[in-house]
Amino acid sequence: MVIDNKIEKTFSGPLIIMGATFMIIAIVLTFTHRYILATISFIISGFILFTFSGIDIDTEKRQIRPYYMIFGLFKSGKWETLDKFRGLTLVPMKKVTSVYSRSNRRNASVKEDFRVYLVNRAKKPAYPLKSCKSMEAAQNSMDEFAIWLKLPVYSVKKRQ
Repeated sequence: MVIDNKIEKTFSGPLIIMGATFMIIAIVLTFTHRYILATISFIISGFILFTFSGIDIDTEKRQIRPYYMIFGLFKSGKWETLDKFRGLTLVPMKKVTSVYSRSNRRNASVKEDFRVYLVNRAKKPAYPLKSCKSMEAAQNSMDEFAIWLKLPVYSVKKRQ
C-alpha cells in the first residue's frame, strides 16, 4: 500500500498574497492582449500557489519518498529505505509569520500543528510523515504508522 501525505505548502503567508496578485495580473494582461507577460505572470503565480511538499510511504517495500510537488503537477524526490530509521516521534510545531508595516508595526500570525516524524540513527527527527491540527489526531496517526511500518515510538524530551 502506498500512502501519500501532503505536509505543507512551500510558500505561505504574504507570498500566497503575492501569488494571488500575480494570478490577477495574468488575467488582466490576458484581456489586454499582452500574452507574453500574462504567461510569465501565470507561471510565477502557479509556482507560488500550487507548489507543496509531501511524502510517499510504500508499506510493502518499506520505502519512503520525500518530495516537492512543483506546480501541483510534477513530483521530485527519490525513494529511500526505512531501514535507515530507528522509529517514530511526535513533534509539536509552531510557525510564526511576521510582517512589518511602513510605520514599523508588527503583524504576526501563529500556526500550531503536530507532526509525526521518522527518527534517524542519530536520534533526531528526519522526515515528517504527517501534519495534524490536534495532538490526539497526531497520536492516532503515529500509532497507525507504527503498526504499518513496524517501527517503535519514541517520546520527545523537553529541554529545560
